[in-house]
Parts: sequence; structure tokens; C-alpha cells
Amino acid sequence: MEKQYVPYGENPEWADVKPIPQDDGPNPICLIAYTEKFKDTHDYFRAILHSKEYSHRALKLTKKVIELNPANYTAWYFRRQCLFHLQEDLKKELKWVEEVAIDHPKNYQIWFHRRALIEKLGEPLPSELLFIAEIIEDDSKNYHAWAHRQWYLQTFKNYESELPYIENLLKSDLRNNSAWNHRYFVIVNTTKLDNDTIKNEIEYAKDWIKKAPNNESPWNCLLYTS
Repeated sequence: MEKQYVPYGENPEWADVKPIPQDDGPNPICLIAYTEKFKDTHDYFRAILHSKEYSHRALKLTKKVIELNPANYTAWYFRRQCLFHLQEDLKKELKWVEEVAIDHPKNYQIWFHRRALIEKLGEPLPSELLFIAEIIEDDSKNYHAWAHRQWYLQTFKNYESELPYIENLLKSDLRNNSAWNHRYFVIVNTTKLDNDTIKNEIEYAKDWIKKAPNNESPWNCLLYTS
């Protein structure tokens, strides 16, 4: 059960902060009917943003803003600044981001935030490919998840399990164009595309064409590698 909302102005922790209301100009054409909770939270967020307060209470506030609007780029950006200034546990943050991503798997800001955290850590995460695979399993055409996976692979050169992973995806759905595209990406990044590699890819495509002659994907693969 959700806790009863208490306005920030009634919270002693925020007594020193003067909220900054949204400025829609002198004659707004069409005011958006924000809830009082939404307006109050963002008024205080604008205040800490203006004062550049990188504190624990500011970090907590960014979470509330993101819960109200997960697509708020500024909230994600300011949250990262708080995390970095406070030297917070970024792996703990990544776990929270996973929870948010499950509910909002096609949110640009979430994936960018995740990438920025991993870049800051500067090390591969054993569970990252598994997490991305979970998102792709739910939606095999999730561009954000595929783009993040390819960035991660290129960054940490962790291609060892990719071809078996792709094989399993194709066995589940041989028309998975995203998986076919990813296979080409992996081959290009892990081989020199010499004659032997090209021959193997041509034979591989032919085998799948025999299973479903009208499937466009292996034909495209054949075209790109011929």
C-alpha cells in the first residue's frame, strides 16, 4: 500500500528550500492538469536543480520525480550528478534501474543512464548480458535493448557466448530479424570476413532458407555476405 503523500512544504527536512513553480508564461494557451503531488515534487526539484544541491535528499527527490515521469531526461541527468558527487554504490543503482527498465523497457533515458553508470564503473558486469536477454525475451524487437547489448559487447569485447545465444533465438523464431542482424554484427566484429568465414555464413544462411524459403532474413544475410 502506497504511503500517504505529504507535501514537501510540510516536511521539516525541506524547510530551508523555496520551491520554484513552473513558469508557463503570462498567457499560457493550454495548461496541463498536473496533480498537486506532481506540481509539488517538481517545484522542489527545480529548486535543488537551480542551487545545484548534490545531496542525499536531492538524490531521493530525483527518484520521486522519475517515478512520476520516467522520461524526464533532466531528472536522470541530475540523479547521475548526485550519484557521482556522493560516490554512491553504482552497482546498487544498476539493480534499481533494472526494476525501472522492466516496467519501461523502451525508455531512452533509462538505457542511457545504465550505459553511463557502466562507463563510470569501467568494468564488465557478469549479469549484464543476462539482464538484456530478459528484456529481449519479452520483446525481441526492442531496439534499445539490442543497441545497449551491441554497445556493451563492443566496449568489453565479450563476444564468447553471442553466437550460441543467437542460435537459440533463431531456433525459437527463425524469422527474428533482430537476431539475424545481430549475428551479422557479431561476425563483422569478431572475424576478418575472410573467404572461409564468408563461405561458412553462406552455408549457414542456406540451411535456414531450406527451413523457410519465404523468410526474408537469411536471404538478406546471404546478400550481405556474398
